[in-house]
Amino acid sequence: MVITIAGPIGLSFDKKVAFYKNLKPFLISAGIASLIYIIWDIIFTKNNIWKFNDIYILKLKLFNLPLEEYLFFIIVPYASLFIYECIKSYFPNLKLGGNLPWKIITVFSAFMMFSNISKWYTVITFGLLSGILMITFVIKSKSFKSISNHLFASWLICLLPMSYVNGVLTGKPILIYNDAENCNVRIGTIPFEDFFYHLLYMVIMIFIYEYIKSNKSKKSI
Repeated sequence: MVITIAGPIGLSFDKKVAFYKNLKPFLISAGIASLIYIIWDIIFTKNNIWKFNDIYILKLKLFNLPLEEYLFFIIVPYASLFIYECIKSYFPNLKLGGNLPWKIITVFSAFMMFSNISKWYTVITFGLLSGILMITFVIKSKSFKSISNHLFASWLICLLPMSYVNGVLTGKPILIYNDAENCNVRIGTIPFEDFFYHLLYMVIMIFIYEYIKSNKSKKSI
């Protein structure tokens, strides 16, 4: 976690990005997304869909989740959102296919959900992702289109540090998955669902983040 947050914290005062100025929208958007994920985490841990290896964690737990897991949902969102803001600031006119990659991800997610209907981690992750993306296309298509390129690029970049962190977590293992509840496909030691679990978090958080910033800009006019 220290490795994950060190770079973003150190560069948050970069004049071009000035991420520190967006602390309030970050706290609200990350807070909402993290609350959803913590509830999800508590339910999955209780039902043995995954569990934590007590050898590698502190003994401090709340609702059966270790202290480190709560810190994880502060540090990783901060790092992810910082990467998103850097992409926006340094590449404002970035083009990566607009909504096309997201339509592909939506169809793929729906396929993964229906083809693994008895596996809870797969169904929840891909079901929520496909559902939320379909809702944004229908209800908030203009808003989503304005962030789609930067969001997609941010996710691709986040996959690099995420692969390192998750590789450590699943390699030792610190986090132990019940393979009966996932599609049983791994990239190295990382369950395939984890990559889209992170994407879902970014979609929820960044959409809320941009919505808050947009409302703030309208009020200041």
